[in-house]
Amino acid sequence: MKNHLEKTKIMTLENLRNQIDEIDNQIIPLLEKRLKLAKEIKKYKKEITDFNREKNILDKIKSEYIKDIYKTIFKNSKELQRSLDDI
Repeated sequence: MKNHLEKTKIMTLENLRNQIDEIDNQIIPLLEKRLKLAKEIKKYKKEITDFNREKNILDKIKSEYIKDIYKTIFKNSKELQRSLDDI
């Protein structure tokens, strides 16, 4: 009985990981596209940080974990835009 339970746990874990992989396969290209757009946006604005826009986006997010992810996305996008000044 225990052996069957362990196999079921492993199958469930693999299934859950496969679902996460599927989500990651969707997220990664979207993040790449977002960074490309951030490069384009740099051409149209002087200030890199738009605090109101960031606040509006963060206000829509309930989860603090996801807010932290978005703060990192903002930070990396701004670093990318600043690096374009060096070119």
